[in-house]
Amino acid sequence: MDRPAFGTTLQNLRKEKKITQEQLATHLGVSPQAVSKWENGSYPESDLLPAIADYFDVSIDYLYGRGGGNDPIEVQVFKALQEAVEKEPQLVNNVHSHAETAKLMRKILWAFQISPWATNKDYFNAPQNSIENPKTTSLILDNEFFSYMGLRVDNPFFFFMSRPENYDYIEELFKDTDGIVKLFETLSDKDNMRILIYLYTFSRESFVTAATISKALSIKREKVDKLLGAIVDYSIFCKSGNLPFYKIAVVGESGEETAYSTDPNFGGLFIALLLMAKEYINPPAGFQMQVNNRKDSWADREKVFGKKK
Repeated sequence: MDRPAFGTTLQNLRKEKKITQEQLATHLGVSPQAVSKWENGSYPESDLLPAIADYFDVSIDYLYGRGGGNDPIEVQVFKALQEAVEKEPQLVNNVHSHAETAKLMRKILWAFQISPWATNKDYFNAPQNSIENPKTTSLILDNEFFSYMGLRVDNPFFFFMSRPENYDYIEELFKDTDGIVKLFETLSDKDNMRILIYLYTFSRESFVTAATISKALSIKREKVDKLLGAIVDYSIFCKSGNLPFYKIAVVGESGEETAYSTDPNFGGLFIALLLMAKEYINPPAGFQMQVNNRKDSWADREKVFGKKK
């Protein structure tokens, strides 16, 4: 008969800690024979379980083979999410829906948000306010990282950034804004914005021609052609990476025509850009779980603009 999970786990933990049954017995105030019996099939008194778990820095569930134990927290999170994905219903081509996994991810992110609050000792579920409620968010800000989590249905995003070692990422961002300005200039034209949004209403397998866009949005064909040309020839985007948009040649009765589509990998960035822009111009009415310990400025002025002459 296989040894019960408790006995196996206890023995493994003891050997990992490089202690004898006698040493464990002394710590717990029991006899070495009691420890030997536990490792071979019996169980300790229930009031000893917290002491055993604390000694090995694991949960009581782990002692019985039901928990993540002394795995690093990131490994425990990974395993929990992997298990959630495996339980999701399958759609087509062995692809899971991820609906419940997304809910679990949001709970994990919320745990991250509320953990730095010194007086908060217990986890509680994040509020999900309806559009009728005042907009609220959760914010953590110090010299090392910044995180921001929307808590209303119209701002369901989480943003996190941390300071890398030996690289002034904010100063470098502020120093090189030419490409960002060009993108904002493009988006500042309402017709251009409508064209880009229209492109994102198509799935990854779908393509649309300039003529179709022009007719659907009542925008002059010349303007549509100008923007579509710019987004696929690196006039806006850097040449060092993939393009968020691409084109193909379509041959029909009237000859060859160009059709356009989006790379879905970048669609989330476009939506995130709009969400954050909307959040910036329409700030929240208040904060739930706000921690602001930042003492430094966001950037070093001399590193951005140089030393004053």
